Amino acid sequence: MRYKYLVSILSIALLAVALPAAAQSWAGQGRLQGEVRDEQNQPIEGAKITLRKGTDRVDAAKDGPKDILTDKRGKWSILGLASGAWGILIQKDGFMLSEGQISVNEYAVAKPLIINLKLPPKEVMQKAKEPSKNALAKAAIEQGNVDLGAKKYAEARANFEKGLSLLETPDPALKLSIERTIAKTYYEDKQTDKAIEVLKKSLDTAPNDPDTLQLLISLLVAQNKEAEAKVYMDKLPQGTKIDPTARLNIGIKAYNDRKLDEALKQFDQVVQENPELAEAYYYRGLIYLNMNKTKEAKADFQKLLDIDPNNHYANDAREFLKQL
Repeated sequence: MRYKYLVSILSIALLAVALPAAAQSWAGQGRLQGEVRDEQNQPIEGAKITLRKGTDRVDAAKDGPKDILTDKRGKWSILGLASGAWGILIQKDGFMLSEGQISVNEYAVAKPLIINLKLPPKEVMQKAKEPSKNALAKAAIEQGNVDLGAKKYAEARANFEKGLSLLETPDPALKLSIERTIAKTYYEDKQTDKAIEVLKKSLDTAPNDPDTLQLLISLLVAQNKEAEAKVYMDKLPQGTKIDPTARLNIGIKAYNDRKLDEALKQFDQVVQENPELAEAYYYRGLIYLNMNKTKEAKADFQKLLDIDPNNHYANDAREFLKQL
């Protein structure tokens, strides 16, 4: 960051030097020299001097002599300047810039120009050193991930919430991801209602986000709120695969309530979306048994054994097949 500081520079008489005329409008026979120091009169090496002809503010993009740098003693000099008004800009990292006007006379003796660069106000320097809100947000989120890995769910949640509040222009996808993670920390803390609340609030700003909807559906099913879970299932974008565990649980609940058609609908969907999930065939086989659809039940129990003969439902499936 550069800090602007205008200084008044006295006109300087320059010594004439026998040089041939140049083609540039700013070129002539004049010479400038000077020193750049700090507020303790110590020389500043590497300060950049920009000179432009005219009374306007210095524009480095305009035609003019090349920039020059001060040496170890803070000194600089330049030849070949035309008579008239010149703007001078002096810049050095860590100091306020100095800008002003001088007058060049090609036929007079020049006195060295002594300029003392000032440091920025302490409060400005302090603010410049302070990390940005985004940097603080990143640090909080990173610490949240560390806490999450250590299963410190309350601490992780606090850091994620802090990071989210500090993000100046949060990326929508990042914001949703953080909110889902906050919900998961509530779930791990056995505060499922809080987790559901966070996800519903998140959906207020992103009602069709499939990942948030999926997580909400799973948590609602875990709370035995299957009817509400199905409401959010209907809000999923077309073609989105629902977490098979959520569908299985909804189907199992419907089966236990003797709502066989609803259970079959859920298990059919799981099989369609996850054809290699052995458990789906087992549960659908049970529905077919209760519907007296022996052929279909046998096919599903055999399919379970074909996919995973060591499945924890495999022995039950074999028993059913013996009896059918």
